[in-house]
Amino acid sequence: MDPEMPQQGPQQQGPPLDPESLALSQHEWLQFEEGSAAFMRCRRILRMTVPTPRSIDWGLLADVGEAARARAILGEDTPWTRLFDIADMPTYRLITVEFLSTFRYRAHQAAVREEDDEELPPDVEFSLCGQHVEMSIERFAVHLGIYYEPKTVRDDFTQGLTQGEEGVMRAWWSQERKS
Repeated sequence: MDPEMPQQGPQQQGPPLDPESLALSQHEWLQFEEGSAAFMRCRRILRMTVPTPRSIDWGLLADVGEAARARAILGEDTPWTRLFDIADMPTYRLITVEFLSTFRYRAHQAAVREEDDEELPPDVEFSLCGQHVEMSIERFAVHLGIYYEPKTVRDDFTQGLTQGEEGVMRAWWSQERKS
C-alpha cells in the first residue's frame, strides 16, 4: 500500500478526541483537506501523547543560587536557551502536530547537479506555523544543526538516506515517488 494514500474505513475513526485535542484540531494551522494524508496523520497524532521536552527549571536554579552560573554557561539568547525554553511555550504541541502531520521527504535517487551552484529539487517539505516550507535535504540538515553549511554535508549522509542497509532509511522516511 502506498504510504501516502489515506486508508479508508472504521479503523481510521478511533476514539473521539479529548476536549483539549479537539480544541487544538480546530486551529487554522491544522485545517487539512479531509481525507488527505496530512488530515489522517493529524488525527492520529492528536490521539497520541506528545511529551514535553526537557527544560531548565530556572526557579529551582535561582532557589539554589545557580541561575546566574547557568545563564553564563548557556548565554542569554542562544540555540540552547531557545531549545530549553520551547517546552514552556503554549504552542509547543500545536507546532509539533502541524510539523509531523505535514512533513514529507522525497529521495532524489538519480539527482545530480550539472553545475556546482545549481540547486536540486526540494527533498523536504512541511508546514510550520502555517507557512509551507520546501528545501533540500542539505539545507534541512543545516537547519537542524547537523551541519553548519550545505557544502559541508557529507555524501554518506545523503546517500545513506536512500541507499542505507536493506532500505532502512527508505522505510523510516515517508517518500513520494516521482513518475
